[in-house]
Amino acid sequence: MGAACTSQQIYVNDGAIMSRARKVAVLPLVNLTSYPNAGQIVGNLMNTELMAMTNFNVIEQTKMLAVIRGEKGLLDEKIDRAVATKIGKKLGVDTIIYGSVNEFRYKRGLDENPAAGVTISMLDLQNNKIIWSGSRAATGGCFWFCEDSLSLLAQNICHHLVSNMVKGH
Repeated sequence: MGAACTSQQIYVNDGAIMSRARKVAVLPLVNLTSYPNAGQIVGNLMNTELMAMTNFNVIEQTKMLAVIRGEKGLLDEKIDRAVATKIGKKLGVDTIIYGSVNEFRYKRGLDENPAAGVTISMLDLQNNKIIWSGSRAATGGCFWFCEDSLSLLAQNICHHLVSNMVKGH
């Protein structure tokens, strides 16, 4: 698959990310789209990429959800920095990754090309500082015999964001 168009923006607090082993939880991403469960889908993809590409101790999604579902209303709130901090303390982690899915759809036209956009932040709970933040949006597009899927495009976006996170840019 070739991405026809991408856009990316990154913020990093130099040296802080890989300075130590981290216990990380990826919160369900806020779904700002009309696609059902886009936040959960992309959050799971982000979790998988973190497990594959980092030495972080990443909490498995079902375990994390079981802990925070016991807290009435936490998942119903818009997950911002204050809510992320509260959940992180409940989970006993030192790092929380949270954010939103801004676009997750197939664009209508001659061909239906996938389009996705994700924004995430990495919050160090010990210092209460955002140490990394990034957003990436892309549309798929290829010619003949190629299969573009929305899930594959979202996985590619998550891969690029985690890759930049690990590199510190």
